[in-house]
Amino acid sequence: MKKHITFFIILIVLFTACERDDICIDPITPKLIIRFYDKNDPSEFKKALKLKIQIEGIDGDYQNETTDSIAIPIKTTEDITKYTLTITEILDDETTVEHVDTFDLTYTRIDEFISRSCGYKTLFHNTEIPIASVTNNWINSIEIIDDEQNILNEISAHVKIFH
Repeated sequence: MKKHITFFIILIVLFTACERDDICIDPITPKLIIRFYDKNDPSEFKKALKLKIQIEGIDGDYQNETTDSIAIPIKTTEDITKYTLTITEILDDETTVEHVDTFDLTYTRIDEFISRSCGYKTLFHNTEIPIASVTNNWINSIEIIDDEQNILNEISAHVKIFH
């Protein structure tokens, strides 16, 4: 009888201690994907050399030595994110010159519940880059790709930068 009671107690402990695995495999809040293009031939990609991106209110810099695309975060607590993009040009005499441009991304945030394990993700609608927010030191122009101006996933680029 004692063995049955012990077995029963062990069985109860095992079943009450088990929980469903809470692993989040669903999509998360999308990042802003920027592709860089040649201003003289808009169909051709053009790498940004020694690119550094700073995002106001988000710690850390996003750096990539040479790239024609980058994925960077968007603020989920405000309706605007300010970006500073810097490229470093190396001149013939080995001196370096930094070219800095800034722009704002404005949007409407919509939080969407995913699951208990994932929580919420934020989607960005009505995205705009106000012309007044853009400085043009090395960037010639900026274009939002999606006609509906939404950032809902990380499947393809959201913004084109011509330089």
